Amino acid sequence: MDFVKDWELKWEDALKLWSDYVKLTPAKFLFSKSEEKTEGLSGSFAAIRLLDHRVLLSVEQIQKYKLENYPLEILGHEIGHHVYCPGDLNDQAKLIYLAGLALPKLGHLTSTIVNIYEDLYINDHLKRYNHLRMEEVYQRIGKNEDRFWNFYMRTYELLWALPSETLTDGKVEDLIQSDASLVCRMIRNFPNDWEKGMFDFASICFPYFFKSDGETIQILGKISSILDTLDAGKGMAPPSGITDIEVESEIFSSELGSIKKRELSPTDFSSICNAMGIEADISDIVYRYYKDKALPYLVPFPELRTPGAKEKILEGNDLWDPGSPLEKINWMESAIRSPIVVPGYTTVEDVYGETESQEVEINPIDLDLFVDCSGSMPNPQTSLSYLTLAGAIISLSALRTGSHVRVTLWSGKKEYKTTSGFIRDEKEILKVLTGYFGGGTCFPLDLLEDGYKEKPKRKRHILMISDDGIDTMFTQRYPKDPRSIVKNALETAEGGGSMVLQLYNPKGNKIVTEMGESGWEIYPIQNWEDLIQFSKKFVQKNYVRNQILHQTNS
Repeated sequence: MDFVKDWELKWEDALKLWSDYVKLTPAKFLFSKSEEKTEGLSGSFAAIRLLDHRVLLSVEQIQKYKLENYPLEILGHEIGHHVYCPGDLNDQAKLIYLAGLALPKLGHLTSTIVNIYEDLYINDHLKRYNHLRMEEVYQRIGKNEDRFWNFYMRTYELLWALPSETLTDGKVEDLIQSDASLVCRMIRNFPNDWEKGMFDFASICFPYFFKSDGETIQILGKISSILDTLDAGKGMAPPSGITDIEVESEIFSSELGSIKKRELSPTDFSSICNAMGIEADISDIVYRYYKDKALPYLVPFPELRTPGAKEKILEGNDLWDPGSPLEKINWMESAIRSPIVVPGYTTVEDVYGETESQEVEINPIDLDLFVDCSGSMPNPQTSLSYLTLAGAIISLSALRTGSHVRVTLWSGKKEYKTTSGFIRDEKEILKVLTGYFGGGTCFPLDLLEDGYKEKPKRKRHILMISDDGIDTMFTQRYPKDPRSIVKNALETAEGGGSMVLQLYNPKGNKIVTEMGESGWEIYPIQNWEDLIQFSKKFVQKNYVRNQILHQTNS
């Protein structure tokens, strides 16, 4: 254990390998297997947690591989994952996705391939610019006859101009030599833009995990000892701001096709989170996904602007009427007029006028959103649902202006999920919105009836997103007349009502025509992608209308 103190003294020197301004909490030494398990270090002798940027070191494994004399090499490498590659969770997520594209059927290996790819950049930087003994660390780990290990080690030999068999086991095959040369060029060409080489590197690695008969090869023992970013996202929330990723390739461009920018699906995003060790609930992952997708489309939501209340201004005094409350008497002014107080003759009270207020009161319109989630609708948790996305855009736009939002996801009879009233908690709103039933179709008329028994304190706009199933609002069996319930809700809300409908035959649906004639704004769409355009037009139309109303009133 004597080396631990020496390594602690080398911590500041290790930080300066990257910059004089890098500050991190000193590394944590773990002295037993139980400590390693508690801190989340498994397999490797060192790792860094992106959650708290803490370097973890296994004392037992460092001694096992006789690495006590390499503090700067190992500490500098782990710090490199924080300051250089990947640097943050978002870059790690992009690399995971790019590797996954190149590794079909090998999804369980994506984080491994990303880890050793990042190590190439960090080790090459420390060797070339800091002249550290990185090759000796791998010599301590030992040689292996495995083809993939020899390909990886041959790449280091070429990068650092080392003689053959310094790190490799025996003479390597021509194919391994060729692959290592390609990767060597890649590392030198993209030292600060590693995303460009990730797809090609993973594509080169792909065949090494299959036998000649097509059977997959299990992960190797040697590799597990150097994997230090496998669970980089453990304990963290899903990354934000990742909705599409640029895919580039200089070697396998024909396999990628013409589409360079790939739009992530909820399944892609969920797979990325799993590969990074993020232990989030699927609802949290989908919430993050749709919020990021909606943010670029947010637009001003309608709000009513009304002048503030008139302000009182003192204009003078007048005789106090004995019939008025006694507290209205201005005793000071009355005493100045006459030292002898005669109520009704010498007593006075203040007289006030009114002046217009310069303040403007903003009254946002609340949103009551009903989204059809029957079997004819896509599941937002497995594929991109434009229904959910449009709902997210409109709901988040409404929240930005101070509105309260109620979201109801509905399917069959008595089968619906709704927020706890009109709320401003975007996470709860989107969690309801990203749910899924996939059952029958029956509009929740009881919810509409209960919600509009009394006039709300603020105006509400009722918005329906559905298809031909919206006619169940009028056609279902209900104890009361459905049409009168819907009419009452629309009138009581006072903020109007809209329906966005994907109809089989827009002109042939008599129920929808009747709804339009009874005061609902009907927006027929051809496909669900049109919902994005609708969400923009919807808020802009209402916003402009209310601005005109305000200008007219003022």
